[in-house]
Amino acid sequence: MRKVIVIIFAILGMIIGCAVGEYCSGVSFLSWLALGGEIGLKTPITVDLNFLQFTIGFWCKISIGGVIGMVIFALIAHEVCRLLKL
Repeated sequence: MRKVIVIIFAILGMIIGCAVGEYCSGVSFLSWLALGGEIGLKTPITVDLNFLQFTIGFWCKISIGGVIGMVIFALIAHEVCRLLKL
């Protein structure tokens, strides 16, 4: 249960950190929070076997703000788990 809570908090931290990084990109001394890159397939791959069709795709945007948010939220999750004695 502890690992699930830490993973959920880390994903939330990445989402919120990326949003904060994009929001701060207009501020001159905080624009570095929006620096990052993209990993994955922009256009998904579709395999059609006539009786079965499936699509494979993955895309992830990573920024400095997202990584910082992920680390902060993971540390918060560890403290929450410690306080709840999980």
